[in-house]
Amino acid sequence: MIREARGARDSGGGRWLRALALLIPFCLFIPQPSTAQTRLVEILNADYVEVTSDTAGVVRRLEGNVRLRQDTTLLRSRRAFYYESRGEVVLDGAVRILSGQDTLTADAVTYDSNAKVAVATGAVRLGDGESVLFAPTATYDSRAEIAAFSGGGRILHRGAVLTSPEGTYSSARRVAEFSGPVALEDSSGTLTAARGTYDADVRRADFSGDVRLRRPDAALDADSVVYFRRTERARAYGRVVLDRLGDDRRAERAPEAPPDSSRRTLLFGETLLFDGQEETASARGEPDRDPLLLVLSRDSTGRVDSTLARAPRIDASRLAVGADTSTVVVLAGGMRLWERRLAAVADSARFVRTPAADSLAEALDRLGLFGASRPSVWADGSQLTGDSLFTTIRGGAVDSLLVLGRAFAARLDSTLGRLQQIAGVRMVGRFDADELRSLGVGPNAQVVYYRATPEGLLAGAEELSADTLSFRFADGELRELSGYRGIEGTTYGPSVVPDDPRLPGFAYDPDAPTREAVLGDGWEVGWLERDAAGRPGAEDDRPQVPGAEEALPSDDTEPLPDDEPISDDAPPSFDG
Repeated sequence: MIREARGARDSGGGRWLRALALLIPFCLFIPQPSTAQTRLVEILNADYVEVTSDTAGVVRRLEGNVRLRQDTTLLRSRRAFYYESRGEVVLDGAVRILSGQDTLTADAVTYDSNAKVAVATGAVRLGDGESVLFAPTATYDSRAEIAAFSGGGRILHRGAVLTSPEGTYSSARRVAEFSGPVALEDSSGTLTAARGTYDADVRRADFSGDVRLRRPDAALDADSVVYFRRTERARAYGRVVLDRLGDDRRAERAPEAPPDSSRRTLLFGETLLFDGQEETASARGEPDRDPLLLVLSRDSTGRVDSTLARAPRIDASRLAVGADTSTVVVLAGGMRLWERRLAAVADSARFVRTPAADSLAEALDRLGLFGASRPSVWADGSQLTGDSLFTTIRGGAVDSLLVLGRAFAARLDSTLGRLQQIAGVRMVGRFDADELRSLGVGPNAQVVYYRATPEGLLAGAEELSADTLSFRFADGELRELSGYRGIEGTTYGPSVVPDDPRLPGFAYDPDAPTREAVLGDGWEVGWLERDAAGRPGAEDDRPQVPGAEEALPSDDTEPLPDDEPISDDAPPSFDG
């Protein structure tokens, strides 16, 4: 056994021991009689050195300011044991290893000089200048520049914190892989999943298994998500649900203020593209199941209305309008819609919601329906059809309805079993408290109206045409009919009433979309039921929002919609 202690008495024997100790580093260059080929570890410094040798080989004990080197790898610690025959160095106390761009620190490290692998324990920290890994234990391969951690790890990268029970981080590729539950948190929100990878170079997270993205005003659930931190864009796949609160970003609302919790928009699909910065979302479904849009709105009385719509393509965005931001939803490829006041079908639809300018004003909703197959709206027992239709809803109540091009309205008289009909180039309806008050039709306005006896028998019919016709209603009944220019008419007795007259643009389908038909019985129903019951894991600190149970059918389902009309002037402009 050889020892050296600094500050020892300067005797002849002491000088000899110091000289021998100084030769110890150079002895490492001499091949050792071992069955395994060890790699060179050079001792650069130690305050105290002790060498022992037995059948297991040479062991060097180093104390105080220990500095070692192997190739370009530097090792530092307060103390160390170097087992030369097996090429193993055990370092303890403020351990620090520098290898290329990586710096590893820990309470203790066992270093295999043959494989250049370090097993670190206690307050492990690995940094590469871009990212920092913290873990209680980690195994670091300096050749491959990969660290495998366990016991709960944390990676910091440019404002993001990634946590997981176990995983790996490659400083060469700047890629982290998490085999256990993983969470990514930054200033924009939190992303969690069962597993995933993170590419630090492009700030991209590929997460899968019960993925959830939580932001102040939105939540995203999916089977898997590709998320880009720089742009806050996400590509979501498999049973995707986007849940957004509020629909406005008024200038007077402070950025840190919570979003409006009286309105909730949910978008369901099999794939979804979400842009958190531009505030856009595009959903697509499967060949046999279209994506679903659900809008829940709570008024000042606490009543919650639900709107359900399906279409092969649903795109949502937020559009700046002065100091406010409007919500825009486009549905294309064949849209079906249901809500309390109306139902509708169209090739495509565009919904625009403009928030109230202040607390005294009312929000304005506009719905435009378009398509070569002529969209239809069912409201209050009537069906309205035209080349395009526009509805305006102000403060949650229908304000007006506009039908342009081959406008046609039909209502089945349940007593007589006949269709009351109105036709013209366009129709303009005005509403008060969701009830139709007036209807203007023209040019080329025509009407077929059937009369009944008090006993419910056919009393006759009226056919009337004019350049324009005006109808006024009260309590759901026609009170006044007037025509302007070119008025012509025919009155039929009960025995000569035409069997099946059809005015121009005739269209009638008694099967309006229902809530059950639009919602369906797929996985979306299960999600809504869990949400209504309070899903495990839901955030307790989120504001009280309209409940998803409002979208689910119940035993006391209301009758299908009241009327839902729109503008009396020019059609609303929807071009942004």
